Amino acid sequence: MSSAGKMRLNVILLSCVLLIMIIVVVCMSAFISGRSKDRSDAEEKRVIAHIGDFKVTENQFRFFARIILNQEEDTVKLLYTSPTLSDKDEIKKYTSDFTKEYIVRVLEAENAGVTLTDDEKKELETHFESDYESAADIDGRKLDKEEFYRYYYGISEQEYKEFWENWYKIDKYNDICLNNADISEESQQKAFGEYYDYLYTYNTSVIPLFVDAEHTKEALTQTANSILGQYNNGESFDKLLRENCTDSGLLESDGEMKFYPANKNEYPEVYDWLRSAAAGNAGVVQTDTVVYVIRLDGITDFEQLKGTDSMIEWTRTFCVNRDLTQLLASDKYKYEVDSALYDALDMSDILSDSYEYWTSVWENEQK
Repeated sequence: MSSAGKMRLNVILLSCVLLIMIIVVVCMSAFISGRSKDRSDAEEKRVIAHIGDFKVTENQFRFFARIILNQEEDTVKLLYTSPTLSDKDEIKKYTSDFTKEYIVRVLEAENAGVTLTDDEKKELETHFESDYESAADIDGRKLDKEEFYRYYYGISEQEYKEFWENWYKIDKYNDICLNNADISEESQQKAFGEYYDYLYTYNTSVIPLFVDAEHTKEALTQTANSILGQYNNGESFDKLLRENCTDSGLLESDGEMKFYPANKNEYPEVYDWLRSAAAGNAGVVQTDTVVYVIRLDGITDFEQLKGTDSMIEWTRTFCVNRDLTQLLASDKYKYEVDSALYDALDMSDILSDSYEYWTSVWENEQK
């Protein structure tokens, strides 16, 4: 329940800063592949969205959708498990938002004079060549470069490479924005309020007792109350942890566990207990799967966080998000979509592929 990995940004592009890394492995994912349908020359040239002269074709739009769904497991799960949602409308809107942000960020980077160095271009070319050499052989025949990109990604070699070159510019410009962000105490306070669910911390020590076929919740609750009684009578928490805990990770951390308001839906019973507890309190908390002996060691709030490297990092993120949100809502860039093409666009093959891919992942996780 650490906050690591939970710094979810408010916009798609900034939540995927490390997306460039999929270049080296993307060919191995059947899901990202655009090979399920051959696209006609006319479809490849149809512009579905643009800002000025910066245009995105229908096939590029579909490529963006595949990238998003390859990264956004939670989004796919939501679409997969919520029959009330219109899958096609949801993913098309999500992709359109991504497209607008992508174009705006590229234009902002270029307006700021961001370019790629010769070494950076060579680095990208090395990735591109590695991708090609690792997956170009199909059924005993080696695809040429153009066949390769259309087969795997559904777009041309030029479109694919331009996308990643632009992404590199976005990444560089994002670093500039982060470095120039206002990290005053006032901004830190605003960032803390924005990301409260991931920053306000309940620092606890826990002994988890896991419910299973041999250990009912009722029996474990009696055991937990016995452990709590021993603790209240002066037995050390560390000794009780090592006598009763089977979680190797918790044993290594001496039972320390951090809970955040973001965990309130996942661990509602624990969250309710923590909200009413004072530092130093210990108790027993029952859930359907675990009975906890838990002690609230203390709370980390803004006063403890301000000025720390972590708080400054969150503040930089907050400022960049805020500025980008304001930019996207402004009239600086006119984003236009061909409504006829957009309404007629069929994304069902992409959604089916993503469902199949992520379902296999979820099934493997349960084994």
